Amino acid sequence: MAEDYYKVLGVDKNASQDEIKAKFRDLAKKYHPDVNQGNKESEEKFKEIAEAYEVLSDPNKKRQYDATGSATFNGPGGQSSNFSWDDFTHFDDINDIFSKIFGGNFGGSSGYYGGYSNQPDLEIYLRVNVTLQDVYYGGSKPIKYKRNAMCEACNGTGGVDGKMATCPTCHGSGQERIARGQGFFQMVTVTTCRTCNGRGKIPLKPCNSCKGTGTVPKMENITINIPKGADTNVKLRIAKMGNSFGGVTGDLFAVLFVQNNSDIKRSGDNLYVKTFIDFPTAALGGEIDVKLFRDDFKVNVPAGTQPDDIVRIKGAGMQRLNSRGSGDILVIVKLQVPKHLSAGEKELVEKLKGEQPKKSWFHI
Repeated sequence: MAEDYYKVLGVDKNASQDEIKAKFRDLAKKYHPDVNQGNKESEEKFKEIAEAYEVLSDPNKKRQYDATGSATFNGPGGQSSNFSWDDFTHFDDINDIFSKIFGGNFGGSSGYYGGYSNQPDLEIYLRVNVTLQDVYYGGSKPIKYKRNAMCEACNGTGGVDGKMATCPTCHGSGQERIARGQGFFQMVTVTTCRTCNGRGKIPLKPCNSCKGTGTVPKMENITINIPKGADTNVKLRIAKMGNSFGGVTGDLFAVLFVQNNSDIKRSGDNLYVKTFIDFPTAALGGEIDVKLFRDDFKVNVPAGTQPDDIVRIKGAGMQRLNSRGSGDILVIVKLQVPKHLSAGEKELVEKLKGEQPKKSWFHI
């Protein structure tokens, strides 16, 4: 083994623990046996940098190494103990380092190398488009989707008459150990058994209906209930309507997407609508009709209402989801100016114009 661990890692003696770890990570990525399969020189180099990191990343070992320059350390009771490749006493972060380098889960009791798994997702997430009117009034909506349903012929076991045998690969555990690397630094990961897909058992005789999988494809036509006040990304859970696997069935989640409405805008539980009124109503005030979906509201406009003023209809907006009460309807008033006037109308407007007080202009 190399005597100068600092030179092996390429760091200064005053390097911080973060610098030591970063340098080790770079070198490990370069010389790891999985990256350089069959290269004995890289294998030995990797062993050197791993040994150096084992010493320099442990403050106590680093302190003794700096003082003695030796890779031999005093163990409990004053007994001497040399570095051992089988005793990584300070490699608690080894999994974290290599998972960041290679994307795998190393040496743990569970997890996947490279994300491998044969077990399917039991839950199904389905986007459902709904209108603003749908969530204002609530109601129901039919949806259609495809799922892997439990085979009724074998009750999801995959075997004729439900007869099963212990998986010869994982011996019933549902997991298999996969060794990666070679020589001195072999890493073992645990993942879902590829033979039984994690069930621990295989059919003694495969079911004719599902061919031993335990599931059959099925097109579903169901109706979901849309709650009043729902908004985009609200998830509606329909139990036991997801995918099946190993005799277990997951859930369906209908994720609502509320489509935009060109005439009505939503802000939380409030709804904004526009309405057009004529000049006499704006000037003198009066009652106007406001339509929202299937409902008509009578609204009093105060005298002197200006364009873009807002008149509020309390409690008539969107119902608050999972709570009492509703938001408001906010009516944005727009002034409607006629494009064509009759002779009589023009005369009245001219008369009104003549009666308007003239503005005074002051020049400073």
